[in-house]
Parts: sequence; structure tokens; C-alpha cells
Amino acid sequence: MKVNCRITYSWVLILVLLSLASCAPRPASQSRSYYLGNSSFKGNRIISNSELDALIAQRPNRRFLGLPFFPYVGLYRFGELFYNKEEKQRRLIEVTQNYQKESRIYENNPRKLDKIQRKYAKKLQKAQVRVDQGNFWMRVLGEVPVYFDSSEVKQNAEKMQKYLYNNGFFNASVDYKPDTIFNRIRVTYLVAERKPTMIRDIQYQIRNVLADSIVRANTKDAVLVGRRRYDGDAFEEERIRLETLLRNEGYLGFTRQNISYLVNDTIRNPLTDSLFKSVDVQVRVNVPDQPGRPLRYRINSVHFEVLPSAGQMDSTFRKDTTFHQGIHYIFTDKHFATRILDSKIQVRPGAIYSQKKERDSQQQLSLTDQFRFVNYNYTLDSSGKGVNSYFRVIPLEKYQISTDLGLNVIQLQGAPGPFANFSYKIRNVFNGLENFEANLRGGIELVPGFLGNQQIYRSEEIALNTSLIFPRLLTPASILQKQTAGYNPRTQVGLGYNYVNRPEYTRTNVKMAMTYSWQPTIHTLFNVSLMDLNILNTQNIRQDFQSLLESLQLQGNNLINSFQKSFVSDINVNFVYNTNALIGPQRNARYLRVAFESGGTTLNVIPKQEQLIKNIFGDLQFYKYLRWNVDYRRYWPSGKRSAFVARANTGAIYSYGDSKVPPYEKYFFAGGSSSLRAWLPRRLGPGSSPPRLTPNNLSIESPSEFLLEGNLEWRGFLAKFFGDINYAFFIDAGNVWNLSRSSTESQKLEAGKFLREIAVGTGFGLRYDLSFFILRFDFGVKVYDPSLQRFVLDELELNRLFRRSQSNFLNVNLGVGYPF
Repeated sequence: MKVNCRITYSWVLILVLLSLASCAPRPASQSRSYYLGNSSFKGNRIISNSELDALIAQRPNRRFLGLPFFPYVGLYRFGELFYNKEEKQRRLIEVTQNYQKESRIYENNPRKLDKIQRKYAKKLQKAQVRVDQGNFWMRVLGEVPVYFDSSEVKQNAEKMQKYLYNNGFFNASVDYKPDTIFNRIRVTYLVAERKPTMIRDIQYQIRNVLADSIVRANTKDAVLVGRRRYDGDAFEEERIRLETLLRNEGYLGFTRQNISYLVNDTIRNPLTDSLFKSVDVQVRVNVPDQPGRPLRYRINSVHFEVLPSAGQMDSTFRKDTTFHQGIHYIFTDKHFATRILDSKIQVRPGAIYSQKKERDSQQQLSLTDQFRFVNYNYTLDSSGKGVNSYFRVIPLEKYQISTDLGLNVIQLQGAPGPFANFSYKIRNVFNGLENFEANLRGGIELVPGFLGNQQIYRSEEIALNTSLIFPRLLTPASILQKQTAGYNPRTQVGLGYNYVNRPEYTRTNVKMAMTYSWQPTIHTLFNVSLMDLNILNTQNIRQDFQSLLESLQLQGNNLINSFQKSFVSDINVNFVYNTNALIGPQRNARYLRVAFESGGTTLNVIPKQEQLIKNIFGDLQFYKYLRWNVDYRRYWPSGKRSAFVARANTGAIYSYGDSKVPPYEKYFFAGGSSSLRAWLPRRLGPGSSPPRLTPNNLSIESPSEFLLEGNLEWRGFLAKFFGDINYAFFIDAGNVWNLSRSSTESQKLEAGKFLREIAVGTGFGLRYDLSFFILRFDFGVKVYDPSLQRFVLDELELNRLFRRSQSNFLNVNLGVGYPF
């Protein structure tokens, strides 16, 4: 007990010392003797606080629990005690000189020079960071003190006034009022928006008849729209739209500088003048018409050249030249099928020049995973009337090997176990841009047995998955190949084998699949699998485990189906619509995934197929079912680093045929790190039924036929330590139910008791974001438990937070990436 007290007192003493260090500003002048406090806004009604706050570059230092103490500033000043900037500058000069010396020695050796450049690039970057940002205490743990500066605040007010003017508030004004509180100054910005300016009418003035017809045919996509508030950004966006539109129609020499605006602000309307000011906008598009130069350019020639790999001299290879569909192909050491390349290149000789087609061609070539980079440029021919297009690519390495080592973490019970992953890739297998991929994975997990003893057993798993990926749709008679050529089409043929060995059983799974995918737009994706076959075989089932499966079947749990020798075939279709950005800050976005699956469809079409399969593989269990699932998500950013996220997820499965049950893997489950986080994974429901337990009180999964769940989550930024530490608060609600007549009353979906069977949980989360990897911890507690039919939040005991035998406990969810 004394040791704990000493540790506690030490931390308190350190915190007090840091706080005192931060409370003693060391200003260079009297005007910088106070820390910058928070900013607030008054008077703005239409322009939001977040828009104005985004214009302020200076951010106040973080405080401790809202008190006038700045511990991160204290850490920064602690680092300053033993930081010598002159020494770091000397180290930077030393590294630079060493780099220059070695570069001169190996200037005639490109490979060695490339290695030296990569090595010293990191060293120079680290040395420069230490000069600019200080040592570890200063740049990682601490924060540079931010002082109140009246000149910067004045500049902020001016920027806000310009922003208001740009958004149609021509007579707006912004003032500010500083307020001293302890050792900091808070700033209140006083905003007077006054009357906004509305755009009444928009007219386009284009002297070129063809260009005029093109613009007018696409007015539905215009950014400038009448009867809306004047927005300066919309004027620039309209310039970009018109430039892109006309350049896609052959106007190669057209730029946004050829677009000007005339704003008529002399309009008077007595009925609305007291509310807003009206203006008319004339968009003047000047299409350049130079003597001897065409208005619309055509493609004269298209060239595609494969350059040698990095570090290899071009002159050491013999170049092979060929023509296909009017395109001139040049190959060096690597060859690719011109027929497949032709489907990726949309730029055609004789066609009207299009900026979109050249960029789409560049993107389609990049997505094949064959080239390190794809470069595009063009020149005008000798007459100045035609465009010569050039695509130049450098291939990736033909063979690629990668390995991963790690630990499997079991959330429910057990201990971490090691795993190893080996991946092998061959590019351009048949010279048709095909890729062959093989993945071998082996792992060991330490898990408790299903039966009554408390021993920990070793579970071994080995999986081998292979796939051959074609950059086109492999269809009979080339159906849809031309129509989908520009949509990044892919056909993946896969074959896999999985082996699991546990004390209770040994199980194998052989899988074969053929999947088509294509992307009509950057936001949409289709996946169609016309063949997805699985042959499941379980051997060496212990008798006591078989007895457990049979007892669970009597309780309505069909886990026994997973251990029968069975044949699962299905046809599935997936559609995804996603407007989220892959990288960068969260933006206003939507995500929709719709999936439909038909199992055993071919058994209905070919009646003798079932007997044929039995003759080959022996007696098997067959399944026939229909399954659908819809997942919708909505993202609302509320600041630079905060967002509100909502999700709705629902689905159902219907089984028909002889067995009347679907494969176990096709059931729906609720609970876990991406579902209702207050419940253990796949342990909620169905309906109001209590959790199912084994003889040693281990909970059993709860498979169900209908799912409905929703999630609300607030995400924000907490701190920075090498990466971003983010936080989240969430509310989860939902459940699963059974639809079959054989289910018990507590498991069935019935309208009269539907609301009483909606489980509700809440909690908070911590996410460590390293940009390339996100580690997530979510802590959930139950609010309403449908199995108990009561409110259970008040039954959470702080001294028994993690005891799962309680009616309510703190459930810890560990995950990688965001839950949705």
C-alpha cells in the first residue's frame, strides 16, 4: 500500500511541476505575455461557427481538465533545458556533406547511387526535423507555447470579413473583443453579416456555336445556379467545370482563364430589397480562334512504350515494335498482350481529343497492378492540328514475396497464439496482364475446450488460398467485355483449402469460386459470383462433443450443421456505393452495400446434379436458401477532426428444400466489435431467449434468421503520440430473431413484442491511428437487456466491471480499423 501511495504522489508531483512550468510564460515582449485562449463568435446567423473557426490558424494549447495549467507546454519547456539547436544544425550539415561525398564516389553507378539517396533521404529528414521542431520532449510529448498576438487576431478578423464577402455578404463587418482570464486571453469575434446577396439569373455568352451547344447541353451539371446565395467558390468551380467539359470535347487550348464573369448589381426589387440584394451573372466563355489552328483537336497517333525496370539502361535491350488497332506498341524486356492493353487505352487515333479519356486510360493501366508508374504526355504534329499521344510505363517486378508474423487474440477466452502468413505473387503470367496469387497461412490458438473441464487446448489451423486474376470479364463469346472495358473489370478464379485441428474434432474445407467485378464509377462497385462451391468435411468428432451438439440442437442451436459433411453452392451479387475518401479527413459521405445470395440454385435447374456429386464425394448434406443483407452508413463531419456516424444494418435468410436449415456460416449474428459492443461476439439473442451455455458455463453462439441493428457514434480527436489518438462515444441497438415455425416463442419475430426485444448498449472507445494501421479499443456496457426484459445500466458494479457472470459488465472489444 505504501508503494502505491509513493507512486501516486510521484505522479502528482510531476504533474504539479509541469503545470507550474507552463504557468510561467517567458514572453519576448509585453504583448506576448499571455497564452491564447479559446475563440468564440457572436452575431453570425447564416455562416456557421465551424466555417469561421477554420479560418483561424492559431490554436490554443491544451489544458489539464479545463484548468489554467498547460502540462504539454511544461513538457516542451522541460525539453528545452537540454536542447542545443546549434549542435543539431552542425549534425545536419555533417549528414549533408557525407551524402554529397558518397554521391560523388558512386556517381557512375546508378543502383548504388539510388540506395545512397534512399538511405540519406531518411537521415536528412530526421536531422531537419530535429533542427526545426526540437528533441523528443519538444516535438512529440510537448507543445510549442501559443501566445496571444493582437496582430494575428486582427488578421483573423480580416480573413473572416473576406470570407463573408466571398459568400455574398458584401456589407459584412467583423470586429473582435479580447478578454483576459488568469494567464490567457480569450477572443470573441463580433460578426455583422447584414443582407446577403442572391443570384437571380445566369446567362452564358459563347460566340462559338458548337461550344455553346455543348455547354447548354450540360447546364444540369452547372455549379452556378440561380435563386441561391452568391458564393465566390462556386464561380471558380464553374470555371473548372467548363474548362474540363470543353477540353473533353477537343478544345485542347481552352483554359479557365478564357472564362470571365460580369455581375450586374444594379437590380432593384422593392418586395425583396429589405431581405436580400439581387444580382444577375453573365458567364463569358471566350473560345480561342487562332489562324491556322483548329478549334477542336483530333488524335493523330497513339504510342505505348514499355521502358526497362529502374536502374537498367534502355540501350541494353532490343526493342520490339508492333501495331494493333492503330496504336504503336514498343516493348523492351517485357511483353504484354496488345489485345488486353488495347481494352485499357481509350485514346484512339482519329478521335476527338478528350482529357477525360487520357486520364481514364492512365488510371485503367495503373489499376492492373503491372506497372510501377504510368506516364502520359502529348505533342502537336508538324501541322499543329493533330495530337500525338504517348504512354510510357515501367513494369513492376514479376515475382513478389511477402511474409507476416503476429499473434491471434481471442476476445472471449483463451490466450494469444502465433501465426505466420506467406504470400507469393506472379505478375503477367500468360503475358495478358494476369496475376497469380498464393497465400499460405498457419496459426496456433490457445483456446478452452467446449466441454466441462477448464483446460486450455491447442488449436491448429493451416490454410492455402490461390487465385488467378484476369483484367477482363471472362465470359462466353466475350459478352460485356467491350461495355465494361473502361470500368476496371476483373475475373478472379480461386481455389482454397482449410484445415483445422482441435481436441474435439478435425475439419477441412475445399473452396472453389469464380467472381466478376467492375466499377462503373469511382463510387460504385459490382461483384457477381456465378460459382461459389464449398465442400465441408468433419472427422474425428469426440463422442462427448457430439453429445453436446445434439443437446444444443434440441435448444434450437443448429451448430451441429457445421460439423456435417456437406456441399454448399451459391450464386451471389453485391453492390457497393461509397463516397468516402480513402485517405484524408472525414467528409460528408454515404455508404451503401446491398447483397443477395441464392444457395443451391443449380440443384433446382439440374435435378441430377445432387446424385452426381454424391457419387463423387459420398453422402453429403445439401442446402437451398435465399439470403439478403443491406448495410447503410452516413458520415457527417462536424470539424477538422470530429464526425458523427450513423449506421443501419439488416438482413434475412429463408431456407427451403429437404433440410429446411441454411449452412451455419450463412446465419446472422449480433454482438461484438462491429455490432452491439456491449455483448460478446455473436452471443446476443435470438429475441428474448437467455444465453446458451456449455457444461463449463461457456456461452454458445446464437445463430438467427433475421437481423436488425443500428449504431450511432461520435468520433473526435484526443491527442497525438506518434499517431493520432482518437476517442468515440457510441450507442448501439438491435437484435436477431428466428423466422422458422420450429423456433421457440422467445426466439420468434413478433410485432407485439418487437420493441421489448430491442437490445440497447452504450460505451466509449479509443482508437490509435497510425495512418496505415488503426488499433481500436471499444468499451461497451448494457443499457437494456431483452433476455432479462429490464433496464440493467444501474446494475453495473464498479468493483466487478469485468466479471461476465454479472447481469452487466464492461465488455472490451479489440479490433483493427473502424467498426463501420
